[in-house]
Amino acid sequence: NPEYGLLNEHLNHDMSRIAGDRGQVATGHGPETLWMVLDEAVRTRNRELFDRAADCLRRHLEVLWDDVYGGFFAGLRHVERGIPDTGKWLWVQVEALIGLMLVIEHRDARWAKEWYARVEGYTRGTLLLERFGLPLWNFQTDRRGTFERHTDRIEHFHLPRYLMLTLLAADRMAGGRNGPKG
Repeated sequence: NPEYGLLNEHLNHDMSRIAGDRGQVATGHGPETLWMVLDEAVRTRNRELFDRAADCLRRHLEVLWDDVYGGFFAGLRHVERGIPDTGKWLWVQVEALIGLMLVIEHRDARWAKEWYARVEGYTRGTLLLERFGLPLWNFQTDRRGTFERHTDRIEHFHLPRYLMLTLLAADRMAGGRNGPKG
């Protein structure tokens, strides 16, 4: 949305913007979608698209970051009113990390390295449950990252995808195949 530089969660069927409150929703799907755009830009060697998507990713990270407790909010329920969805979801954190790794691999951008360290530190420090003797991750939590032993969900997809894509990127960078593409 050119008005505020975020991807809207909902669009009309013809891809036009929705008027009213429903058109003010911006969520963690923004960073998730943007890493996929970054990946496509690498595949097609489209430097302009890559740079535009990287800038948009950075904007999403700046807006969705919780300056009080760390981590990314699940999104904004209303952009104009500044109403966040204060829940913290593991998938939002790791999808942002995938995008950041792409920017690091292909642009070696300092801002991406700084964000990566911040997000990875929050994710491991708050959502990894080793400190409670559990080999799991806190999939969904409140704003403070409170751990509760009961849940009806477990992460099944985003975390393994993050791990696999990050390992592949690290392997490419270790092999000297990083640097700007396209």
